[in-house]
Amino acid sequence: MAAQIDLDKCGMCGGHTQPLCIEACPDDAIRVQNGRPVVTEFLCEDCNECGCVCPDEAIVCPLEKVTF
Repeated sequence: MAAQIDLDKCGMCGGHTQPLCIEACPDDAIRVQNGRPVVTEFLCEDCNECGCVCPDEAIVCPLEKVTF
């Protein structure tokens, strides 16, 4: 599953020219659309680099269900 951004928590990094999640994403999977960050799911590799830099803790990378 791709990273998920909680838009209610996202503060767009307090006025940075570009959200930190976009700068941190090595896959270029996050872009700004209508003034908010959006994840392109098929590009996201679930590395959680975006979540690590988010000052608002608005990004999570859900773990997929693991079965044995």
